[in-house]
Amino acid sequence: MNNPSDDAPTNKVPSDSPVGIEGERGELVNVRNMLLVVLAFTSGFIDAISFLGLAVFASVMTGNTVLLGLALGTGNVPLGLGALLALVGYIGGVALGARIVDPSTIPQKIWPNAVTKAFVIEVLVLSMLAIGGFFAGSKPSALVLYTLVAFASTAMGVQSAAVNALGVSGISTTYITGTWTSLVGSLARRRRPTTSKSKSKEILKTRLQAAVVVVYVLAAIVGGVMEINWSLKAAIIPVIAVGLVIAVARIRIHPR
Repeated sequence: MNNPSDDAPTNKVPSDSPVGIEGERGELVNVRNMLLVVLAFTSGFIDAISFLGLAVFASVMTGNTVLLGLALGTGNVPLGLGALLALVGYIGGVALGARIVDPSTIPQKIWPNAVTKAFVIEVLVLSMLAIGGFFAGSKPSALVLYTLVAFASTAMGVQSAAVNALGVSGISTTYITGTWTSLVGSLARRRRPTTSKSKSKEILKTRLQAAVVVVYVLAAIVGGVMEINWSLKAAIIPVIAVGLVIAVARIRIHPR
């Protein structure tokens, strides 16, 4: 006769889930957070070079919406077309990324394979931006500039969808207004009475939010300097950054 415990359902977590072993889970969460910070660097860098070189933002859709409104109000057609293309490119990128990723997918190691696939699409689009930057010259035509605007904003849209699918509370690598809001809210709640475990999680979340904001700002500084010296050729740096994110994610998903 079977032991009753043999027939009882077990609540074992699959071995490829980041919640399988507490120590492993903590390590994988740290790696994931590090990669999110790298993605924030990419976003800040691209926003800086796109604003200086293309006169619009790649991921700041609030800013582009304001620029579009200003263009319509003042009759500035070039600015209006650039802002509109940035908005359309970003929307298209989010839609593309959302079709690739699935927020309900069970995480495999750091994150679902589908999220890594979305970053592969992002790095391909960023590569087209970098290639275009190398061939654009010092005085690119309006058509070339508008094409590069579309590439930059599409890449950021894909990244936004991929990061959003991870469901990391209070973190966005492109919607920095949201991260700022969450960071300030977390700091404001620090003095509230809470359990030690909840307090520890809140501290870790606050540190990640602060790291994303700080790195985004630093990336904008670096991006601005690089754009002045390299023009849009500087877009090769975010290509390398996202490529590293993909490489680390693949290694951690399929460890040897």
